[in-house]
Amino acid sequence: MKFSDILKNNPFSFVALFCAALFGALSLILHSNRVIGIAELVAAAVLAVLAVRWYMNALERKKEQVHMLSRSLLAGGDRDETLSNFPLATVLVDKEGEIIWYNELFERIISDFSDLKDSNINSIMPFSEHLKEGELKEVFETSGKTLRFSVYPASLGEQRYALYFVDDTALKNIRSRYQLTRPVVLLVNIDSLEQAEDMLPHEAYYGLNSDIDRMITKWFVTYNCVFRKFTDGRFFAITEFENLSAMIENRFSIIDKVRSAHFGSDEYEITLSIGVGHSRDFKECEDNAREALDMARGRGGDQVAVKNGDSYEFFGGISSGKEKRGKVKSRAFAAALDEYIEHADNVLVMGHTFSDFDCIGAAAGVVAIARAKSKNAHVVVDKQKTMAASLVRMLESGAGAISFLSPEAAVEQVNGNTLLVVVDTMRSKLVEAPALLSSGLRTVIIDHHRMAVDHIEGNTFEFLEPHASSACEMVTELVQYSPSKPKLTQRQAQALLAGIMLDTKDYTLRVGVRTFDAASYLRGCKADTVAVRELFAGTAEENIQINNTVNAAVYFDRYAISISTVTGASSRLVCSKAADELLTIEKIDASFVISSFNNVINISARSLGRMNVQLIMEKLGGGGHHSMAAAQLRDVTAQEAFDLLKKTIDEYLKETKE
Repeated sequence: MKFSDILKNNPFSFVALFCAALFGALSLILHSNRVIGIAELVAAAVLAVLAVRWYMNALERKKEQVHMLSRSLLAGGDRDETLSNFPLATVLVDKEGEIIWYNELFERIISDFSDLKDSNINSIMPFSEHLKEGELKEVFETSGKTLRFSVYPASLGEQRYALYFVDDTALKNIRSRYQLTRPVVLLVNIDSLEQAEDMLPHEAYYGLNSDIDRMITKWFVTYNCVFRKFTDGRFFAITEFENLSAMIENRFSIIDKVRSAHFGSDEYEITLSIGVGHSRDFKECEDNAREALDMARGRGGDQVAVKNGDSYEFFGGISSGKEKRGKVKSRAFAAALDEYIEHADNVLVMGHTFSDFDCIGAAAGVVAIARAKSKNAHVVVDKQKTMAASLVRMLESGAGAISFLSPEAAVEQVNGNTLLVVVDTMRSKLVEAPALLSSGLRTVIIDHHRMAVDHIEGNTFEFLEPHASSACEMVTELVQYSPSKPKLTQRQAQALLAGIMLDTKDYTLRVGVRTFDAASYLRGCKADTVAVRELFAGTAEENIQINNTVNAAVYFDRYAISISTVTGASSRLVCSKAADELLTIEKIDASFVISSFNNVINISARSLGRMNVQLIMEKLGGGGHHSMAAAQLRDVTAQEAFDLLKKTIDEYLKETKE
């Protein structure tokens, strides 16, 4: 035993001895009779020596008692009744795990084993994996009990180990019950109810509303929810996590029931959007539920978003949704955008990386609105990576030519009153110039994709229409309803029309009444359809590459997957066109084309609407919308991406069938 340990454990005793020695020294110095001072110093020294020896002897006795207890417990010799009834379940094993000795408490806990003396501990628990001294390992279960154990080596000439067990069954049950009873808040919104009210007679609307309310109420009761109806089409409910787990296990069956129900008319589709929040307290649960509901509606509705902390889990969302015929939202946003531009010094417009016709066309339309307010506007694009090079060249020349800036040059145009408009994307990691987002600019977002978890946040004003065919359709409506009455040049109108034609696959997918209204308006602005078609023309080499990619496709039940051998800068364009071409093959509902560029695997996904490729791509870290999506994978080969993609598609098909 070290002196420092004694001093550490008995500080006050040594302080007293120090004071006695100090008083003796003062007496020796200050008094003429030095005999008293010397006597005090000698007494203090003797007391100090005696104290140290007493403490050391006491500690040695305690240490010897501990050693005797360890030897009695671990030696395997005679053990008295006290050790047999040691308060912790204890077992002694050798290095191979063979049981040498155990006490009565261990025998009672491990009641499934009648003869433990000849057994090996590894048959009960993974002892060989847990030989780290003093570490409390993860629980294991046996005989209906949950146990934790610690392992300590015993060096007594042979390599033996003492295992001490704690029965955590009650604690586990308490913890499990706590988890199952944590609060959950649900917010339910009936999609398109306002549209149904406009379309139906008064009595028919209330009959429909009543039918849906009964379905939702029955579902709430099934899962022991306490609920209230806010207004027509909105419900608030609270329940426990145990019931949420059951909802998740049944994949929120209410979504499918409402979607498949017939309410007397097939002109519209009634769907639900549900936001679910769960956390430690009700306030945080409600906040999470509101954010989850916004996410579910921003992704097109007909789905459930479950939010816990910063993570989301989605269910449903397999339908493509219905176009909203009203244009009130477009009119309101057009007025708001006009106001934003009015108070800005200049405007920067950017889209996503590898910009396409929809991205560039929408940007051209925003530039027209800004110019109507006499504002200087630029489009941010990387010309080396754009997939719309022909459209960029057309807009850079002729009357009303548009200025295109590289991401680096665009940063130099920023001042404290610059307005940033982001089109055709809402994902922060996909924008052309991330540096502009980090500049703290007022930002306007115009996008038709379903909302993603990594959407742009901060100082933003959003115009999101997941049911719109394209960003160009949305911007065309903004041009029509803008208070500044912008006039599109012929080339700007052609750019917007090209974006609509690209995303609708020549008016075959995601087309609604408003799509043709926008196209009609652009034709009225003298958009030349022949000139637009020429923008899509590819070289002979590209067409050969597209045909080779289509020929390399592997066909499955409802979909096709192809690995393209094109690796150059044009690989993304070739693969997207090849994916479109694969949809023309009989009995193919969706197509997926895999390509490699700059050590990144790109997947282009297309659908005729029966499969939601957005959900499939989201599982791979990508996104998009119902009929057109994409994803990027790193650190995998093309064949590994093929296998992962097929597994993901099959999981999606299994989930949607259920």
